[in-house]
Amino acid sequence: RAMAEETAAAEAAAAEVVAPAKSSTEALDFACEGYASSLAMSPAARRQVEEAERITEQALARLKEIEGTVGAAGAEVDAIASDLVPALQKHTEQLTNVYALIDKMHLHLDQVKDSVGKMESRLEAAESANAGALAKTWSSLTGNVKAAPAAEAVQIVSVDAFFASLKV
Repeated sequence: RAMAEETAAAEAAAAEVVAPAKSSTEALDFACEGYASSLAMSPAARRQVEEAERITEQALARLKEIEGTVGAAGAEVDAIASDLVPALQKHTEQLTNVYALIDKMHLHLDQVKDSVGKMESRLEAAESANAGALAKTWSSLTGNVKAAPAAEAVQIVSVDAFFASLKV
């Protein structure tokens, strides 16, 4: 309906412009009035424009609020990062040292395990040698002496040296 009113107003203005004017000044004034009346908005259109302006103002106000919130959040993130990142780096270094100590402990335990295994085999050899001590004594008396193979030396693992080496 608003469109029909605007169209009718524009047609009436155009019909008046066609009417002959007495002077060029009067014709210019008449044309300006006709143009101005064709630009005049209907009340319905004016309400729509006002509503659009109100909504736009609300949206701009909300955008300013969001911008403030984002700025505050960014400042908080920067503050947290400046405090948290150095602490995390320190803990990372500490964990790296702990894992290095665990690796050293693993190597030391492997050495202890090897040493214990060698001692057990020497003990078994000594026990079996003692079990056959009578046979050996008898054979040494009879002159039947066999050369015993040289026993492998057992390396004693130093616990003190290990704990002294744990300084990373």
